[in-house]
Amino acid sequence: MKVANLDLEYKIWGAGKKVLLIEVGIGSSFYNWIPFVEKVMQDFTVIMYHRAGYGSSEVSKNPRTTEYIAYELNNLLKSLGIQDKIMIMGHSFGGLCALHFVKLFPDKVNGLVLLDSTSPNFNRLYDLDIPIMNSLISIDQLIQSNLDHSNKTKEELKEHYCVMIEESYNRISEYEANKFEAFISSPKLFQTVSEELRHWELSSEKIKRLSKFPNIPLTVIARDIETSVNAFIKYNIPEEEAREYERVWRELQIELAKLSNQGGIIIADRSDHEIHIDRPEIVIQSLTSFL
Repeated sequence: MKVANLDLEYKIWGAGKKVLLIEVGIGSSFYNWIPFVEKVMQDFTVIMYHRAGYGSSEVSKNPRTTEYIAYELNNLLKSLGIQDKIMIMGHSFGGLCALHFVKLFPDKVNGLVLLDSTSPNFNRLYDLDIPIMNSLISIDQLIQSNLDHSNKTKEELKEHYCVMIEESYNRISEYEANKFEAFISSPKLFQTVSEELRHWELSSEKIKRLSKFPNIPLTVIARDIETSVNAFIKYNIPEEEAREYERVWRELQIELAKLSNQGGIIIADRSDHEIHIDRPEIVIQSLTSFL
C-alpha cells in the first residue's frame, strides 16, 4: 500500500543504542508520558509521536484504521532515518496500532511490549451480559461522545478538561503543559478519535487476517483486576458486571502473550489501566530486560 507522507508531530528523547517507539492510547498525548520517558531515556532513544489528527500532526484523508496508522508511522520512521530495528510499546488502543505495525513490518521490529493493550478480539467484551457497563462504554456511545466534543469550541473544551489541564502544570514543564492544553482543547482531536473508534472493528479484523505474528520477544503487561474493579465501582458500575468484564479482559491479555513463542505476561499489581503512571517501575523493569 502506498501512503502519502504526512507532517506528524514527534519528539525524541535520549541517545541510547536501543530505539523505543511508544504508541499512545486513543485520545492521549505524548505529553502525559514525559515523566515516564525521563526515567528510561538513559538507556533508550525514545521516539513518541502524535498520530494524524492529534496535536500538531496533519489531518489525514485516509480512514483512521490501524492499517493506515501503521503505514503512516513507517513513513515517519523513514523520514527520521531510522534504519535499525526498533522496539515498540503500545498502550491501550496504541497496542492495537503497534500490533498491526509488527505484523506489516516484522523485519523492522525486535521486540514488542503491549501495555494493557486492546485485543483484536475486543468484541468479546461487548458480548457479555453487562448492560449497565455497556450503556456507558459501548463503541457507539464513545463515538457519539467524541463527536459531541468535536462540536465544542476550544474554550468549552478547556473548561471541560480544566482539572486535567491543571494537573498537567504540576507534572510537566510550563511549556509542555501549554502544549497539552492546546492538544486537549482541539476539536479536531475528538473528530479523529471518533473515526478511530468507528474503524475499530475493521482494524481488528484486518490484524487477524494478516500473517502469523513474528517470533520476537513479546511482553504483555496487564492491569490488576481488583484495582480496576474498585475503579469501576466508583463510577457506579455493579461489582458483578465489573468482575465479569475484568475476567474477560484478563483472558484477552493472556491470549496476546501467546502470540509469540517468546511471549510472556506480567501482572501490574495495584495498577489500573494507566500502568506507566500507576506502576512505572514495572514497565521500566520489563523494558530493561530487552537490553
